[in-house]
Amino acid sequence: MASVYIRTLFIYFMLIVSLRLMGKRQIGELQVSELIVTILLSELAAIPIADKNVPLLYAIIPILLLLSLEVIMSYVALHLPGIKTLFAARPSIIINKGVLDQKELERQRTGISELLCSLRQSGISDIGEVEYAILEQNGKFSIFPKAASSSVTPTQMSLNVPEQGISHALILDRKIIQDNLSLAGWTKEKLSKELQRRKLSAEEIFLFSVNDAEEITIITKEKKKK
Repeated sequence: MASVYIRTLFIYFMLIVSLRLMGKRQIGELQVSELIVTILLSELAAIPIADKNVPLLYAIIPILLLLSLEVIMSYVALHLPGIKTLFAARPSIIINKGVLDQKELERQRTGISELLCSLRQSGISDIGEVEYAILEQNGKFSIFPKAASSSVTPTQMSLNVPEQGISHALILDRKIIQDNLSLAGWTKEKLSKELQRRKLSAEEIFLFSVNDAEEITIITKEKKKK
């Protein structure tokens, strides 16, 4: 039993040193290669802990090999950008000059609800306030608001501006979100009347949102080319 404790402690401290040498990125910010190495390290470390008949060297040598490979590849990628593209995705522009690129959003297998969540986390209540939204290599969004939404604040101009609150997505990719209807104080009947007034149907809507000031943002669904 004592040998199990010793082997576990040895592998534990070795993994700490290995991960520290890999860098200080948080798990959510790991590149693909780094994530794979992290998973492999955990698997390799578990083998000699679970089976005391397996020599420690069977874990130590592969761990050192993976660590060396990761450090070398990181160094090479730093000096040869062309190599880096093989191991990491390029940033994708989801909103370009205020226009949502639905095809790019679909290509990145990212839902409109995820984009809206990122906007709210960035302090932006409505997608219409965004000039650029870029999906970075680490899977997070970089949000750049329009100048009209960020340059001069009402406080700086001594203006009394009513609160707009947050934007509620009532329709997401042709589907009516009942919970958001209730939060916005809308009903299906009110939504239907608004769509009829604009000569639209839910099947044509990619995003229909309304904020607490009853300001509406609509993005229609792009038709796929045959």
